[in-house]
Amino acid sequence: MNSSTLPNAVSLTSLPNSRMTSPVPSNTTSSITSDLSTTNNNHPESRTYYYLSPNAVKRLPAYQYHGEDQSLLYKHVLSPFASWCVEKFTPKWLAPNAITTLGLAWMISAYCIVWYWCPHLYEANTDVSNKYEVVVPQWIFLFNCTGMLIYQTLDNMDGKQARRTGSGSALGLLFDHGCDAINSIFGSANWIAAMALIPGCVDDLNGGENVQSVSIVSELFGGDGILAALLILCPMMAFYVSTWEQYYTGKLTLPPFNGPSEGLLLGASLSLISFLWGPMYWQSTSVADSVIKSVGSFEYMQGRVRNLDLIVLASVVGLFREVGEKMFSVARRYGVTSLWTTVPNFLMMASTLVMVHFDPTLLLRRPRTMMHLIAGLFTEQTTQLMLDHIVEENYEVQKRWSLLPQIILAGSMMMGHSFPVEVLDTMLFVYTTGLWVYLVFKIRVQIFEICDVLGIWCFDITTPHPKRQVDVIVDESVKKTN
Repeated sequence: MNSSTLPNAVSLTSLPNSRMTSPVPSNTTSSITSDLSTTNNNHPESRTYYYLSPNAVKRLPAYQYHGEDQSLLYKHVLSPFASWCVEKFTPKWLAPNAITTLGLAWMISAYCIVWYWCPHLYEANTDVSNKYEVVVPQWIFLFNCTGMLIYQTLDNMDGKQARRTGSGSALGLLFDHGCDAINSIFGSANWIAAMALIPGCVDDLNGGENVQSVSIVSELFGGDGILAALLILCPMMAFYVSTWEQYYTGKLTLPPFNGPSEGLLLGASLSLISFLWGPMYWQSTSVADSVIKSVGSFEYMQGRVRNLDLIVLASVVGLFREVGEKMFSVARRYGVTSLWTTVPNFLMMASTLVMVHFDPTLLLRRPRTMMHLIAGLFTEQTTQLMLDHIVEENYEVQKRWSLLPQIILAGSMMMGHSFPVEVLDTMLFVYTTGLWVYLVFKIRVQIFEICDVLGIWCFDITTPHPKRQVDVIVDESVKKTN
């Protein structure tokens, strides 16, 4: 989204904090003009904000977005379709951020529906659910497929609506980026449920054997709990590194095959397959067995590579390729010290994998708590990195203090300290709740401060902002004075 450079504005310290929709009375013009002359063109940075520094206040209005999506799918299908939807069905009074929120609402709805039927993620696995007489309806995966496609379309529409209405701003970029970050966990969690993946050892559930017990990929990575964690973490790391690259280069470059385009489409296809053939399709070994049979070699792998294993392998290989290329490119151009700002994300990934490895039943007992915790940490890191890119400030690694409790827990597990299950689960619940309370407060205040600096509303592009009204009156009064 392209931001519009705003005119110089007077300080709002004398204005009420409540939303003001009526023009400033004419009898206040003289006092405003007086303030203007005595403070030498008083700028917005004269006001003190909690999260925005004076430098950030100065740079926000001047920010210009630069990005490129090299995907052929986006160029020839997704982008034209989104443009058509904007022109045909989107009223000009609708704010771009409202479109973004509507898309996120679809994914939240899909996540909650799947959560209701698959609270522990594995309920669609008939090898264990039959024991508990649980029947998961397959239509929930069709709903997830639909939600992902709608989210993708609306996510492509918001920027086009901003350009159409001339309402593009730095807030729109940050808001869109934050919603994408939050959405990452919704997609990953629903994919795990759609593939009937048991995020732990099946023996801990029913003491029996299934194809999980003979999976080569599961054995290679250390169990299905690690595979579930990788399905959650791989998209997050790819997302973070793309933002990190943009932080240094000033331009968001999406490769020919990327998550927002091909990734979401493949994710929707995965859910559609679960709707048509059932989640247990992913627990079978049909795809790998067919390839092995046609090749005529690797017979020892017959019946030992599940269809979901191929998804995990593709995710890991794709992650290493994309992340490796971006990190090498940035480090070569900006120096090895640029890698320092990737430390929080790597620590989040490493500590999560350590906790799942040393407590194999963690994702079986508290899958939603762990996913919400990871999502909160990831969202805090990514949105702050994007904000620092917008205002051209340093991303302070040492201030990612919200990650510290998880690092301490992971470190304690590595040193052999074991926590009682009830104690650990309570600690994680309190930690996750506190993190999201803090994060909601932080995001809310940041949005308010950015709106105040730019003189805009987050979800309204038709109602004048009081800051803009003051600017108009001041401009008119200065002209009269001159």
